[in-house]
Amino acid sequence: MKKLFFLVGAFMLFGTIANAQAVRDRNVIPLAVNLNQVLRMSITDGGNIEFTFNSIDDYRFGLSGDAGTSGSANPTSSDPMYVSNFIIASSTRWELSYGSEEATFIGTDNPANTLELNNVGFSLVSNGIHVFGTEITSAPTVNGTEISALEPFPVILIVDNGDPLSSAGDILDNDFTIIWRAGTAEVGLAPATMNTVVLLEQSPSPTPDRYVTNVLFELAAL
Repeated sequence: MKKLFFLVGAFMLFGTIANAQAVRDRNVIPLAVNLNQVLRMSITDGGNIEFTFNSIDDYRFGLSGDAGTSGSANPTSSDPMYVSNFIIASSTRWELSYGSEEATFIGTDNPANTLELNNVGFSLVSNGIHVFGTEITSAPTVNGTEISALEPFPVILIVDNGDPLSSAGDILDNDFTIIWRAGTAEVGLAPATMNTVVLLEQSPSPTPDRYVTNVLFELAAL
């Protein structure tokens, strides 16, 4: 009889152990990663540029934001009246197109009056970690070394060098200065060059008026 009780007890104990080993519990925590694209351009200053010609010297030599040698592209020595600064923050590769909204400047006193865009030019400086000729390129300004004439939109002003990591970054990476000039007749190796004749010597002479256009900037992801 004792042997029988022992066997029954053993089977009961084995069954309890077996049942204990079979108990399991499972929970789930959903996990996701949302990559929202960041693509922002901000013009931090110089969002409205206006050249005013008041003297014969203005007509003879032009007006420029570059206080140093022509084409020096040194924003620290420039007249801030003719300087624009902008920054770009992007999580992906990008390109920046720019250009005049109109084919010419248009007179505000008389819209029939026009002034050629190439009377205005600019140089471009990269102040950030991304530099021209390495991470980024600027064909219109030959990587910031030449003065380009203003052109109709769209013209690709800045693009990366093809490396997936080259242009993405924050405002410390992508910080730029545009140094504008008007009537300076600065001609170099840029694809689009300024008018080679200063305003004083142009024939016919430009009609006195206030000439305007909007310069558009369009930032796009690549």
